[in-house]
Amino acid sequence: GLGTVAIVRAITGRCPAYRARAARRGIHVRRVVTIQAKPAEVYAMWRDLTNLPRFMSHVKSVTVEDGNISRWAVEVAGRSLEWRAEIVEDEPDRRLRWKSLDGDIRHEGEIDIREQSGDRGTVVEVKMHYFPPGGLIVAGVLYGFLRKIAKVDIGTELARLRQLLETGEISTGARRVPDVDENDTAVTAQQLSPKQTSPVTTAQTSTHDVQGTVRTAPTGGLR
Repeated sequence: GLGTVAIVRAITGRCPAYRARAARRGIHVRRVVTIQAKPAEVYAMWRDLTNLPRFMSHVKSVTVEDGNISRWAVEVAGRSLEWRAEIVEDEPDRRLRWKSLDGDIRHEGEIDIREQSGDRGTVVEVKMHYFPPGGLIVAGVLYGFLRKIAKVDIGTELARLRQLLETGEISTGARRVPDVDENDTAVTAQQLSPKQTSPVTTAQTSTHDVQGTVRTAPTGGLR
């Protein structure tokens, strides 16, 4: 009720209704990396979801429960969340897509794998989508957490995957991958054009090995 809204606003200093409108649009992350490995090797690494914590620092664990069902534990900015997910599309050596079944947050992910001609490696495109569970107040409270997810450096994590597949190990002194471009950042609704009404999930990529953008979708009501 209004009392809850007042409490949340007092604690966070922000109106939960405004935060909720942005949060309910979700966070959409897209990255592309070129790896000197065969598509089958890349696919095998991803298909065994228990491998993800090896190169994705914000994924603490993935436990396979039964066939295509798994349980994820994620930690971002000191906050832990869990959910169960199901693989809903599986094309060996080409594509993998999953979505959450239940849990603290709604999550969808997909990877597309394609081999480049001329022995120039394999292009891996990764898309991650995060949405809060239903409820205006819950969405408002989780807005800050969703923004922190957007700032997770997926590009660097994919660089770790590349190093793992190309060398068999991840160096503790591995140099951070440079930023893709000036747009490689989280963008809030007030920073987008008021005329832009549809969610922004991708953008033009550069010629770097690791590419992509992170955007929160516009709402038109955030001030």
